[in-house]
Amino acid sequence: MRNVIAVVDSGLGGKNILNACKSLLPNEEFVYYADVKNAPYGNKSKKELLKIAENLVQYIIDIFDPKIIVLGCNTLTAVTIKYLREKFYNRIFVGTEPAIKPALKKYNKNEVVLFATKNTCKYYKNIKKIYIKNLPKLIDENINNLSSINPILIQHFLKNKYKKIKAIILGCTHFIYLKDNLKTILGKDIEFFDNSDGVARQVKRLCENIKFHY
Repeated sequence: MRNVIAVVDSGLGGKNILNACKSLLPNEEFVYYADVKNAPYGNKSKKELLKIAENLVQYIIDIFDPKIIVLGCNTLTAVTIKYLREKFYNRIFVGTEPAIKPALKKYNKNEVVLFATKNTCKYYKNIKKIYIKNLPKLIDENINNLSSINPILIQHFLKNKYKKIKAIILGCTHFIYLKDNLKTILGKDIEFFDNSDGVARQVKRLCENIKFHY
């Protein structure tokens, strides 16, 4: 098994996970794979995503033979990680899940909204949610001009039912790029919760465990 950690996503969002991992593990070797061919993941059926994920992981294994595979995508994690762990039972997977627990530990559920893709939103109940169709793809296409997305964000976030929102759970790694946009729209005091650091800490623990056993 090669000494490499693979981080995969449908576009640029997973690079936030990659950067967090690199920060904690500067001596590890990483490879990042952006599956732009099948982007976006958020609107695809479960059947489609399972097939995409299986083919993607098999390709990553064939080319890089990584010691750890990180799904740097909330949608891919929510829909496929259980299947992938069963299919590739001799591989180590780390998923990316919305940071709901730390957000609800600090705020009540009426003050928090989960901002995620359609597929991710399906997996979480009893919390306010915002889903914007094809937004990850729009972010990738407008990464150098993110202010162009503001009218779409305003349309969704300034509805009356979100007036009491104090925190946003970024349930898609792409959405981390929109923090400044949302601060401009909602105010500087809005707090964001994402799980990049949590994923990086888990990857670090697994790396240390691998070294211990070898």
